[in-house]
Amino acid sequence: MHPQPPRPPKREAWHPNPRPRKELLRPRKVRSGVKLTMSDEDLRGNWAAERWIRLIEAAAPGEQMVEGVEYARLGQTRSVEYEPATVEAFVQGRSYTPYRTTVSLSRFGEDKWVQAIASMAEEAVYAAKLLVGELPSNIEDLFAPLGVKLFPAEPSELKVTCSCREENDWCKHAVCVAHLIAQQLANDPFTVFTLRGMPGRELLERLRQRRAVSGVSGEVPVYVPRVEGVSDIIAPDLDQQLENFWQVGPDLAEIDTPMDPPEVDKPLLRRLGQSPFTESRFPLVGLLATCYDLIAEAARPDAPADLLDDMDAEGDGATPEAEAPVEEPAAPRPAMKPKVKGVVGKGRAQRKK
Repeated sequence: MHPQPPRPPKREAWHPNPRPRKELLRPRKVRSGVKLTMSDEDLRGNWAAERWIRLIEAAAPGEQMVEGVEYARLGQTRSVEYEPATVEAFVQGRSYTPYRTTVSLSRFGEDKWVQAIASMAEEAVYAAKLLVGELPSNIEDLFAPLGVKLFPAEPSELKVTCSCREENDWCKHAVCVAHLIAQQLANDPFTVFTLRGMPGRELLERLRQRRAVSGVSGEVPVYVPRVEGVSDIIAPDLDQQLENFWQVGPDLAEIDTPMDPPEVDKPLLRRLGQSPFTESRFPLVGLLATCYDLIAEAARPDAPADLLDDMDAEGDGATPEAEAPVEEPAAPRPAMKPKVKGVVGKGRAQRKK
């Protein structure tokens, strides 16, 4: 056999050089992005959000500040996640891919949290306000003896990173995310605990447990907000109002109370915790939560006038099949009677006849 000649080398495929993508003059639009909806006045009116904005103003240059606020108003943030001690967001700019931006704070150690929660449990005023979802403005007084600060005092205490790789860490993307954090602090002030490494729900749960085992005798004090014109009224005894207890008087229209939903959903049920009837299958807490929602919906000023009547009609006309199935505990079976030979057979024979 004659040796075959060597094959010629394969020619490399020709690929045209891709054209470099030009940077857009305006940021790419984002659908359903996270927006800054609160006005500057509303943000300044909340003490927690105002303290956060002061840090941004002290750190970010003027041009980045203006563009960052515009990004936040336009909703250029695709997503934002609040993790312990870190906030991660993806901000869409002029490039084709969003920028990954993070804002981090130093995390408190476990020993600091144990001491702080113990101080909160010992102070009834702090504990009562925190358990109803209110963050006291002097909360720093509890952390000062521990040598830590809950809110950062200097911009250097914030660690900011962004994949845009601009020279200044406080780019427009970081300013955008920081303003969204300020809005989150205004809506949920317990976010500041998350920024320090302790989620707000976990802190409340540990505070409840601490107060439960602290040896508090009697009833735990509940913080009740003071309403002008209502808290000063001395109500008569209940025995004197049994006949007209459920009747609404003409003075109801004169009461000026805020009808906005609370910052924390169902604070009383959250404070009480799970139902004490552990052996029962009846969803007591869920039923109370549904009742609170229906009553709150009917109490709104823009609620239909016949909303409560419709609820009553639905309740009166409901059939057992239409209601939500509720499993009742099974009744004990009656004791079985011993069978007697002859008697049982005789009874069957009579029934056949």
